Amino acid sequence: MGLKEQIATELIQALKAHEGAKVSTLRLLMAAFNNMEIEKRTAGIAQLEDKDYQAVVKREAKKRQESIEIYKTAGRTELQQKEEAELGILTKYLPAEMGEAEVRAIVDAVVAEKGTDNMGMLIGEVMKRTEGRADGGLVARLVKDKLG
Repeated sequence: MGLKEQIATELIQALKAHEGAKVSTLRLLMAAFNNMEIEKRTAGIAQLEDKDYQAVVKREAKKRQESIEIYKTAGRTELQQKEEAELGILTKYLPAEMGEAEVRAIVDAVVAEKGTDNMGMLIGEVMKRTEGRADGGLVARLVKDKLG
């Protein structure tokens, strides 16, 4: 069962259990999936993979993290708590993040292979090799530290 099917099944279960926060979060996620599918079909891409759906989940989780920071700064605790609850639900569907040691090993390998000091190119290559399982800020910091 793919990620989309898993989320659709859990949405039905949440509807039956009257879990309001989970229902609204999963509905928003399914809508984002549908929008992505329409964009891909328009671009001529018919076959979608789980990694496409994971990218949508990651993007939605990042939106929640940004909102949490904004609400925290503004002192809007009720909205912050709502976003944190949604983030908790979305996090369940994300692949496990790589640890700093794993990312550092990949950074070292990429810098050794490429032999360049083009930070943007190195960050891009590291992000490709981590397959979205590493935080972009961490990758950028490690590449910057490596280049000195």
